[in-house]
Amino acid sequence: MTRIATTLREALQQTVDRKLDGPGLMRALLRHDEWIVPLHQQAGGEWHATLIQDLEGHHLQLVFTDEQGYQDGLQAVGQEVMGGQTVTLSGVALFGGLADEADLLSINWNSPPQLFFKKAQFQALRRWAATIGVERTLATPKPDLALLKHFDNYSIVLQKVEGGYALMLAPDAHGRRLAAVFTAEDTLDAFLKSQPTDQPGVEPITRSIAGELLFDDLKDLPLDGICFNPTGPVPKRMFTAALSSEIMKAT
Repeated sequence: MTRIATTLREALQQTVDRKLDGPGLMRALLRHDEWIVPLHQQAGGEWHATLIQDLEGHHLQLVFTDEQGYQDGLQAVGQEVMGGQTVTLSGVALFGGLADEADLLSINWNSPPQLFFKKAQFQALRRWAATIGVERTLATPKPDLALLKHFDNYSIVLQKVEGGYALMLAPDAHGRRLAAVFTAEDTLDAFLKSQPTDQPGVEPITRSIAGELLFDDLKDLPLDGICFNPTGPVPKRMFTAALSSEIMKAT
């Protein structure tokens, strides 16, 4: 078992023990790039993700963190039920492409620690897959501008000022006006916790906003740049103010 898979199993156990929060688990799941997904060949010859039916009639899609997990699952359900092939997927591909055919997603069936997600939670998994995809492209020298534009779950923080509301800026040692933009709930929470609590009248207001609306607004503000996730827990990334206009040109 690779160290990456071992670390993920540790995260699953911490979740079972209620020692890991939701964002921590999501990041562990989505950053794992060696998910094993069993496939079953249907009558028409097409391969589909394996679904099994439990005693209560629920259909479960089986996925495994590693080869040991797969072998444990195979021992429990047998080759005929498990299917004749597997595919290895990244966390972003697996969870971003979840369909609603299953009632439950089963992680490491018969290979504890096991974890289950209900169909009602699939949308959250797909949303986190999109988040990790955006954070990964932000970390590259040339981010995918279309991906940034079409991400629909950024967060910003506003504060009440005379005459309305103003965008809260990222902290900057050089005094630059940098829009603070957040890609996930934990990066937003880290920023909010970093704010002084002894300033009377400062009441941060958070807003979720789609990329196209966000960057269309930012391009018209008197800013020096944009800072994504300025206070962690992922590495922050700064760009000049011109990024907003460039993103709006992307298709």
